[in-house]
Amino acid sequence: MAEGQNQNRGVAQNTVRTEAVMKVYARTDGDVRALDGVSVQVAPGETVAITGPSGSGKSTLLSLIAGLDRPTSGELVVLGQRLGDLNEDGLADLRRRHMGFVFQNYHLIPTLTVWENVMLPLVPQQGNSLGLKSRALHCIERVGLQKRIRHLPGELSGGEQQRVGLARALVTDPTLILADEPTGNLDAESAGVILDLLFGLARDGGRTVLLTTHDRAVAGRCGREIRMRDGRVETGRQEP
Repeated sequence: MAEGQNQNRGVAQNTVRTEAVMKVYARTDGDVRALDGVSVQVAPGETVAITGPSGSGKSTLLSLIAGLDRPTSGELVVLGQRLGDLNEDGLADLRRRHMGFVFQNYHLIPTLTVWENVMLPLVPQQGNSLGLKSRALHCIERVGLQKRIRHLPGELSGGEQQRVGLARALVTDPTLILADEPTGNLDAESAGVILDLLFGLARDGGRTVLLTTHDRAVAGRCGREIRMRDGRVETGRQEP
């Protein structure tokens, strides 16, 4: 059985639901329809890969689910919240409290240590207390970097930097993890380590994982695949 299925954190029936979502970018040489009526559902505890060629709309869909952009039309419901009902502060609060993000290019601040990078999501809202520091240390330990907490990103390998990114994504104890090509810059061995950690930590916490990938091996480790082409959902697959 694929990883990350059948866990439930008691959230709404679907962690993510999109209905007929359209995203059109206006350009002088003609509008670009990045998403064309996309309707998907992701249940609590699922691990779902969004796949497709470049320009198929997968990163756009992930961005809309994160509330980082607004659809041209259609509805998005994430963690029981209709995103269209939330202002920018509300969207930011939803992200801070309930979502974790893992990026292809790590997005670590180069002048901050491993410890400080992992602490970043906690500081704006909750401060810098001993309890929060302990939480960050726990996440760093879980990804195996406790001996590197004082190192800067430039002193780490790509795989280690992505482990820092994973610890940072988990430090707020999110319900939903969104990962954009999380293994895209890693060799096969490092990618395997990251996926083991990502799916293991998600399974332990009953978290939902939604990731984009070009890699068939990565998609194969997810419980389900949403395949996109030209802004539309092409096919779906469910592992036995």
